[in-house]
Amino acid sequence: MAEDKKVAPVFRPEEKGLRKVFGELEAEIMAYLWACGQGTVSEVFKAVTAQREAAYNTVRTVMERLAEKGYLRCDSHHRAYIYTPTQSQEAFWRQVGQTVLGGLLQDFGETFATHLLEETVRQCDPDDLDRLQALIKSRRRDTPQSGGHHEP
Repeated sequence: MAEDKKVAPVFRPEEKGLRKVFGELEAEIMAYLWACGQGTVSEVFKAVTAQREAAYNTVRTVMERLAEKGYLRCDSHHRAYIYTPTQSQEAFWRQVGQTVLGGLLQDFGETFATHLLEETVRQCDPDDLDRLQALIKSRRRDTPQSGGHHEP
């Protein structure tokens, strides 16, 4: 996604997958383009309408709007427009996570941070716990002690 663009303004925790941040058709379009790497409106239209009803012009308009928002890049190639995601799906989710978690931490601070850490530890497998422990040790080494007890 372009650096000056933001993630979708609405986060819907009750939804699944891409629907947390995109409308239904937007999510289907982005999923297709992330899977294929790129596509024309016709290609995306065929893929989308294999699963649901949608008008060609609606698919085209949604793709144009996704490009305006910075999620897709549109390049002209032999009288066809080829749309490509501006970032990988992994990078997109990382950005969504940073935005959502950053907002929650800003609004709810230590209470949210503590709950997030407790929930993360509860759901982690042993390898993830080892990585978390290494991050904590690294942070303690890099942070000047403020009089509190810190493990070596």
